[in-house]
This record gives sequence, C-alpha cells and structure tokens, in this order.
Amino acid sequence: MILYVILIFGCFALLHSLLAADRIKDLFTRLAGRKFVKVFYRFGYVVISAIASLAAFGLISVLPDKVLWNPSTPMKIIMGLLQFSGLLLGLATFSRIDSMGFIGFKQAMNFIKGREVSGDAEGIEHHLSKDGLYGIMRHPLYTAGILIFSFIPVITANWLTVSILADLYFIYGALIEERRLIKRFGQEYRDYMKTVPRFFPRLPHTGQIRNE
Repeated sequence: MILYVILIFGCFALLHSLLAADRIKDLFTRLAGRKFVKVFYRFGYVVISAIASLAAFGLISVLPDKVLWNPSTPMKIIMGLLQFSGLLLGLATFSRIDSMGFIGFKQAMNFIKGREVSGDAEGIEHHLSKDGLYGIMRHPLYTAGILIFSFIPVITANWLTVSILADLYFIYGALIEERRLIKRFGQEYRDYMKTVPRFFPRLPHTGQIRNE
C-alpha cells in the first residue's frame, strides 16, 4: 500500500508543481492572454490544488492501513497541541498577508467590479516582510504545514508515508520560493536569509554570565 500512497501523493505534487511553474503560466499566457492569467490564474490554481489535495487524501484514507504506533493519552495530547500550534501559526500568517490576493479571489473580484488588477503576472502584490512572524522564520506557512503533518497523534503506515512526503515537499517548496524571492528582491533577500532561519526560530543564545 505504501507504493500506492507514494503514487497518489506524487501525482498531486506533480500537478501542484506544474501549475506553479513559470513555463506553465507562460503557456497559459500565450493561449489565453496576459490579462486572463493576471485575473484568473491564481484563483484557478488554488481551486484545482484544493480539489486535487482532497482527492488525494480521500484516496489514501480508503487504502488498507495498519497502526505502527498508538501512543499514550498524554503523548497524544502533546502531539495534538503541536498540530494545533501549526494551525494557529498558519492562521496568524494568513492574517499578516493579503490572503484574498494570495488565493486569487481579490483579482477575480476586482475584474468583475471593473477595477484595475495590479501586481505581478498573477495579480499578486509582492512586499518583502521581515517583521512579526517573518522576523523569526522565513516560511511560517511551511512551518505550519510541517507541524500539522509531522505530529499526527496515531502513526499508521500510510499516514507516516504522507507525513514524510509532505515534509519533503514543504522543504522543496521553500527552496523553490527562495529562488524566486532572490530573483525578485536580490541582495536584500540574501541578507534577510543570513539573519532569519528558514523554518524554526533559533533558540536564544545563552552566553556566559559575567560577574560585575
């Protein structure tokens, strides 16, 4: 069954990655026009990705599975709290960004209402955030995903495979995003990378206490 899980997740990841690739956006631009892509591509990408993820997880959930580790109740509570912290982190991150623009809804509504759609090729306004959550980790949304997928309270063979694949995909996504951000912001982002960790905040440095 593990091979089926890998195949299903792989199909989702391939579709998600292809739709996010610049060459696919360029193809849609040639076929449908720059304005169509700027207005509707992002929203379509999010809808298709959501449907694909629901389909993938639905297929995986009906596959035969076996429990590898059923921890004690206190451990389940701890793991559940870590998952919940990931959910809160994701919500907190969305509250700091233009979430409607991020999912493409804002672009489509502005077009329908006759307003100008500004931003990049997908109608997204880009600003380099370096404070708040982005002051302690570069990719809080990916960190949220890692927490949610890594701490499923009951470990089964299929969902352990999903957790590993999802975490690897989050890491891959962060690396690809950083390449794009370096291209967009240049040295400013490189300097930011030197001071802020990728996924998890650095532990406070405990130096030697000197007697005055």
